[in-house]
Amino acid sequence: MSDIGSRTAVADVRAVIEDWAEAMRRKDAGRVLAQGAEDCLVYSLAPPLKASDSDSEGLERWFATWKGPLGFRLEDVEISAGEDVAFATALTHLSGEKLDGGKAALWYRLTLGLRRAGGTWKIVHQHESVPFYMDGSFKAAIDLDPKSQVDWDAPSPPPMAGVIAYLSVEDANASAEFYGRAFGAKEEHRKYADDGKRLIHCHLTVNGGALMLSDPFPEFDHPWKPPEGYVLHLVVDDADHWWKRAVAAGAEVTMPLEIAFWGDYYGQLRDPFGIRWAIVAPVKKEG
Repeated sequence: MSDIGSRTAVADVRAVIEDWAEAMRRKDAGRVLAQGAEDCLVYSLAPPLKASDSDSEGLERWFATWKGPLGFRLEDVEISAGEDVAFATALTHLSGEKLDGGKAALWYRLTLGLRRAGGTWKIVHQHESVPFYMDGSFKAAIDLDPKSQVDWDAPSPPPMAGVIAYLSVEDANASAEFYGRAFGAKEEHRKYADDGKRLIHCHLTVNGGALMLSDPFPEFDHPWKPPEGYVLHLVVDDADHWWKRAVAAGAEVTMPLEIAFWGDYYGQLRDPFGIRWAIVAPVKKEG
């Protein structure tokens, strides 16, 4: 095959893949299937072990579980094409909101096999995969992204106990930095949205417990709302130290730190993002 023919084949295959990806974003099952052969073999992330992409009913049902369009992006696309056979590899980012309000965002590996018949390229094989942690848990490593640097046999994070506060704040970056200064927060992990500015997720440890942050995402029906109706409690040994540090960082005093009627040393602060915090320490009894 000549170099010109090879470049033409690669361009044609790329056009098929781009149209297929756009159909996925629009949740257009007919358009998705139009780019695949009737006997297309699919190894997807979901059961069963193998399936056929000609199952339009199953694809429609899956699309129907998502609210609004899908985020579906291919990166590092590599295509090799001969006269009648081609394959492509890519890293794929899938994101969106489920009907129950749950948010999904993950990277996975994609390989596509294509065959040309009658001058038209069709997808004949689709293979999706994610690595899993090699610690015996068999947990899928869906928290990776193209920039992740993870030891292949590193253990997966242990489950976190209790109820964890997950805050949507106007500026998650600024909030995380402030909580570091005011409450000694330690950052464990952060993940940015496609715009490289907003945080999809930020995991902090404050006083030994987990606190999660994210920016608002109105395009996914998750707008910012003023915080109300809750207080984040910090039960500490040295309330005066925690209080002075938070006030010095810029927290506003809304209830002075003093011995409350129920017997604890207690006070409340409001951070610059409108969230209320309580500093509390048990009063030590004499003798």
